[in-house]
Amino acid sequence: MNFTRKFNVLITEEISYSKLIQSLPKLEEFNVCYISDWSKVDSDYKYFSIRDESTDKLLGAFCLFFSKRKGMLHLSNPPFFQNCGLWIGSQGKNLYYQNSHQKKVLKSIAEFLSTYNWVNISFPPECIDMQPFYWEDFVCKVRYTYRLKTTEFRELNNASKGLKSSIKALKSKGISIHQTFDSQANYLLESSSLQGRKKVESDYFKKLLEVLKALETFSVVKAEVNQSAGVSCGVRVGDTFVYLFGGAEKTEGLSLGTASLYELISNELEANLQLIDFEGSMIPGVERYFRSFGAELTPFYNVTKEPAVLGVKKALNL
Repeated sequence: MNFTRKFNVLITEEISYSKLIQSLPKLEEFNVCYISDWSKVDSDYKYFSIRDESTDKLLGAFCLFFSKRKGMLHLSNPPFFQNCGLWIGSQGKNLYYQNSHQKKVLKSIAEFLSTYNWVNISFPPECIDMQPFYWEDFVCKVRYTYRLKTTEFRELNNASKGLKSSIKALKSKGISIHQTFDSQANYLLESSSLQGRKKVESDYFKKLLEVLKALETFSVVKAEVNQSAGVSCGVRVGDTFVYLFGGAEKTEGLSLGTASLYELISNELEANLQLIDFEGSMIPGVERYFRSFGAELTPFYNVTKEPAVLGVKKALNL
């Protein structure tokens, strides 16, 4: 299948991970999409470049996942990732030229995506210009993550009283901390992350974990007491630590999930980190938990487009 599209002088085309990183090594420190070659997990992970045909200069990059739903092609973020990792190169300090450059690249992406019938993609919080997608009749919605400066985490000045009390209590409960990814940790992560997921997504998740475990920037912490445990894992991306997955067994009066996450982040503070990204959730209970750390609510945009046949089925309640 040919994924190349040309709009004016900009060309959007599929590119191999190795060629993309060779052209722009700093992408590895920009977004989770670029810390490894996810096409090794499955060939349906595809990387795209946006370049100027006249100069052959790389202007942007992103990662998409191509799958089949209801027998139709569906484009989305890579499974279990918050966004498509869109990167757009800078264009000087003049605000007019910056905005014009970004508008041109985003217009090219919107026109590229408009050639497909079923799309559901989110963008990094830094990308706020959704006008080109409105112009192409995409539905644009706001979603949220939580981000916390590492200086705030050290003091937890803005954290909830409940979280502060929990962390204080954890230090006196004789909890053992391990930085090993054993079978119990694996079970807890899968049990928490795969609830309600299809088998194919379960397979992707297991392959994803195998790739992550091989990365030097990946870390995991298991908190354990009386044979019960909680586990949290994440990965360093440049100056940001991204929380990925967690899971915990219920213990009366004790949050082993909080213990593992607190220790996980604490262990990373020496790595010259500036920011912690909780990869926020739209699930109320999860949102409330991330908010308790005193993190800043950060919006990001999602664009969708559905096949006309789905609209008919919804209207007929089929």
